[in-house]
Amino acid sequence: MNQQTDGAPTRAIGLLLFLLLLNILNMVDRTLITSFGTAIINDLNLSDSQFGMLTGPIFVFFYSIMGLFMGALADRVHRPRLIAAGLMLWSLLTAVSGVTKNFVQIGIARLFIGVGESAMAPSAISMIADLFPRAKRGTATGIYYLGVPLGAGGAYIVAGVLGPMIGWRNCFIVLGVLGMALALVLLLLKDPQRGAMEEQSDIKDQSEVNLMDGDWREVVTDVVAVVKSTPALLWTMLGAIFLHIPLGAGQFAIVWLERERGFGLGEISATYGLIYIVFGTAGTFLGGILSDWYQANFKGGRVRFLAYLMIAITPLLILFRFVSPSSALFYIGMAAGMFSVSSFYGPAFSTVQDLTPVRLRGVMTGLLLVACNLLGLGIGALMTGVLSDVFFAYAVFEPLTKALLSADVLAVGAPVSFIIASIYLERSKIGG
Repeated sequence: MNQQTDGAPTRAIGLLLFLLLLNILNMVDRTLITSFGTAIINDLNLSDSQFGMLTGPIFVFFYSIMGLFMGALADRVHRPRLIAAGLMLWSLLTAVSGVTKNFVQIGIARLFIGVGESAMAPSAISMIADLFPRAKRGTATGIYYLGVPLGAGGAYIVAGVLGPMIGWRNCFIVLGVLGMALALVLLLLKDPQRGAMEEQSDIKDQSEVNLMDGDWREVVTDVVAVVKSTPALLWTMLGAIFLHIPLGAGQFAIVWLERERGFGLGEISATYGLIYIVFGTAGTFLGGILSDWYQANFKGGRVRFLAYLMIAITPLLILFRFVSPSSALFYIGMAAGMFSVSSFYGPAFSTVQDLTPVRLRGVMTGLLLVACNLLGLGIGALMTGVLSDVFFAYAVFEPLTKALLSADVLAVGAPVSFIIASIYLERSKIGG
């Protein structure tokens, strides 16, 4: 292993925790529109299809496409400064979202928020790979992705607590100002040495690690070659797409609870956020640790552990849609869903990093984000909104419930894909 890390473990942990803080802010920003869903729909006079567009394709299209570009940039430039530029952009547009008056205005703001946020994950994930050895990457990546449940859950708590006090518009403005302040701190950070935690046999030469002198066409050619020659990588990405379809549908979670499960406006937001924080955090943290343990002791790699976990939890997720909110099973199903989707990040992203050459980790993370967001989350959110409007037009009972169930059924493709990926991993040393 290359020991020229200049980086005591304390520095690596400190940088990881700061990246976690930024990821929390990222997720609060992204989820705030969902947590205020009913209020925004009513205030701006939106249809479910329009709300699905805002939380799905309008946001994730540029987030995903720019994620590829940002991933390639992360392999070439100073990564903390790249994150700073993105943070400044998305925070400014978040504040602007708070003063929008209609669908077009908030849609344009959400579009450019996606551009800014696309800089975060590729840079952060590739930095983590340069801070921690392969054996600890699942855990480290899981810690970084604690920002998802903490941030998303925090957004629901903000909606439930601050929403009634200052309104959804002022919450957006305050969040934007906070992000612009944190962007300045990033300018002081040092970029970790690329490939510092790889075995010498994994790094042919430093020119392979640094693409500054490379050609963009070569990057594309290399990425295609890696994906085609590594079936486990392709199936892991396919599983990510299926998993993110119900995540996209989840943009309607609060709207569904308030509209078809009898909760008052803002009544369930704080409770939902608290459950998300507790069980989402548990899923993210344990997903990283247990997948590292599983890979070290069993065949099939981290993704096989993830497939088994999803298969075990799926019955609770379906039951959640049918039981009464007064039943304990309702909240058990809600918690199980948050645990399941949050456990994905550590195993999947670290598997992609393990299967990708050092020189392509940033752009491959961007490609994974395209799969997760554009094809998964984007389709899930738009599909749910459109189906809800269609079912409503045909007087289907509880139309939003039926739309959400459609997304839940499609999610079965995720554990199937992860099992197939694990079979390919089992044939390699990485998978056991």
